[in-house]
Amino acid sequence: MRIVRAGLERIDDLQPLWESLHEHHATIAPHLKELGPVRDPGGSWEVRRELYEDWLGEPDAFVLLAEVDGEPIGYALVHLRGPEETWTTGERIGVLETLTVLPGERGRGVGTALFERIYAELRRLGVTELEVAVIAKNAAALRFYERQGLLPFTVSFMGRVSE
Repeated sequence: MRIVRAGLERIDDLQPLWESLHEHHATIAPHLKELGPVRDPGGSWEVRRELYEDWLGEPDAFVLLAEVDGEPIGYALVHLRGPEETWTTGERIGVLETLTVLPGERGRGVGTALFERIYAELRRLGVTELEVAVIAKNAAALRFYERQGLLPFTVSFMGRVSE
């Protein structure tokens, strides 16, 4: 396995990986169907791709692709935001928007290798903090990020606007 740094030029390579994560999200969080039906994978990718195009247009944003024989098996997408308002942080905070590994490749250290490389890239950019949001029911992801030394930070809620 090798990890390569990329940008918009590799966005199409992310689609099957995103669609796999989309399926995982729908499986682990069935309670969120109250927000509306789960999008089909292609529709989900259209929405996510637009976000990726915006984020990757920002200075210093990047994608890390984990590849085996040139085929992507996982990726991480990171962009930067300004400093935290309440706590003293660096002037820029890394925002890990996505970290995913294909189901058949999980448990083999791919996610950890991507995470280590995220830290290396952020250190290179002079960034000292990283944030990531996780679907509340994704226990495996919560444990993973805690093992990486991240602290629980905020809790988000989403629901329908009442009539």
